[in-house]
Amino acid sequence: MPPTALRPPLFHRSASGAAPGRTMSAARQVELDQRIMAVLVECTHVRDAADFGRVVEGSLRAVLPHEMMLCGIGGISRQGNHIRKILNFNYPLEYFEPLRDEEGRLDSPLMRRWRETQEPQLFQSGRDDHAFPDDWVRLFNKHDLRNTIADGVLDVGGVFSSFFIVSRIPGEIGPDHAFLLKLLTPHLHFALARVLTTVEEYQGKLCKSRKALSERQREILHWLHEGKTNWEIAKILGLSELNVKYHIDQIFLKLEVRSRAQAVAKGRALAACRA
Repeated sequence: MPPTALRPPLFHRSASGAAPGRTMSAARQVELDQRIMAVLVECTHVRDAADFGRVVEGSLRAVLPHEMMLCGIGGISRQGNHIRKILNFNYPLEYFEPLRDEEGRLDSPLMRRWRETQEPQLFQSGRDDHAFPDDWVRLFNKHDLRNTIADGVLDVGGVFSSFFIVSRIPGEIGPDHAFLLKLLTPHLHFALARVLTTVEEYQGKLCKSRKALSERQREILHWLHEGKTNWEIAKILGLSELNVKYHIDQIFLKLEVRSRAQAVAKGRALAACRA
């Protein structure tokens, strides 16, 4: 294989036309490589939602055939995802409503697995049912999502991520689809980032946190944003370092974060929502 070839070790018929259990012919591999390159190049030219839609329904569909796709951005936590903005290509948004908790977070088995591994996740109806909760499988099948694969990109602070969910993929799905989406996701992510100002807000409970920060905790969060240490914050506010640490622990708990950087980023996001 030439060193520049773009391929996983094996493709199934549904993704490439190669029979299951056999490697792809050289001619088919060249054709697929060209289709992949078309997606990468077109992503660099995306400037608005219409451009992104043409990529999804054109070159991306040529690489990963599908009937529906949903992508967007949101905040993430161990308890679920706060969806902020989306681009919807025929995806039934009603599917997500039963997945929302009272705090506005969305969660599903696929979302949890992605948060744990940050690797593409897939589900094929019928074949994979035994590995997932029955109630979620029923909801999934109710909306006829059938074969689904999903991936995303997590930001360096671990607070926000993009997501790309591709559903109703024909035929069998497997490692070949996971490889292709993993290869394409970073390019789709950067293309999506350029069009966020034109993307609609998802109509959900996106800005609600578990508990409101107290006035003192908002003050401390401000000084965290300024890069101050616990000792410096204590001197500025006339508190003990122990008291400052207690308030920071409460901030982490209320914002559902685990670091100062995450707390600052989450605080900015909530402030933007209130604005």
